[in-house]
Amino acid sequence: MEIREAEEVTGVSRQNIRFYEKQGLLHPTRNKRNAYREYSDEDILRLKQIRLFRKLGMPIEEIRCLLEGKTDFKQALEKQERRLAADAEKLKASRQFIKKIHDTSLETLDVDRCLQKMEEEENKGAVFGKFAEDYKRVSLAETKRSFGFHPDTMCSTPEEFTLELCKYADENALNLVVTKEGMSPEFTIDGIEYTAYRRAGRYGISIHCEMKHPEDYIPSDMPDDRYRRVRRIYRIVNVCFLLLIIVGGLYAWQGNAGALIIPLLAFAVYIGILLRWHQKKN
Repeated sequence: MEIREAEEVTGVSRQNIRFYEKQGLLHPTRNKRNAYREYSDEDILRLKQIRLFRKLGMPIEEIRCLLEGKTDFKQALEKQERRLAADAEKLKASRQFIKKIHDTSLETLDVDRCLQKMEEEENKGAVFGKFAEDYKRVSLAETKRSFGFHPDTMCSTPEEFTLELCKYADENALNLVVTKEGMSPEFTIDGIEYTAYRRAGRYGISIHCEMKHPEDYIPSDMPDDRYRRVRRIYRIVNVCFLLLIIVGGLYAWQGNAGALIIPLLAFAVYIGILLRWHQKKN
């Protein structure tokens, strides 16, 4: 196809087609006789893909990495979803601020006060957002330290054990490589070493997998000191939640469910202190 036909088929204007070419997203061939651009079926598909991702608000550089195979499709979508969620929060905050100044006039509007208030709100959101993202990373890292699943077989032989591990990896899109077969097999996931063993319980056989050197594991996208700090908060929060469940059960058993508000308030205050401490450290 020539560029006019490509424009009609894809719904992408010829100006944008040329722009995508300059950005290296598209590489049409040239007709040897007249030097006109010629677009193949693959080029047309790529233009439609670019149009789709641009409609989703994805930046050009993200689209380039995705189409060149440098970024996983699901990861790219999740990243864009987080970006859109952040934009939605900004728009929500802007709408709320408009409501606050709706009854004023341009002549009486205190611009300096408004800008100061907006910056204060932005800083609060940035601090909480940063901690929430760190907490999410730590939570994900903890699930990597140890995990388990229920196999479809009894795993009574090394071959069955290996098969179940590979099946679990395939179902969860894990890059798992068995390095040592046996009834306590060893394997790696993205280069991290694990050991697995089977457990027999009231609900049948389960497979438990543990990282061989958990003390050395730190997510690559977090500084060492921040990871250890947030991990302490993560573990304390889990212990506190467990204690609250126990205390709540005792109060409910004694018919004093209303008294549960005291440990809940204490827990909220304690978490607030931890968050403030984390903020000062950063």
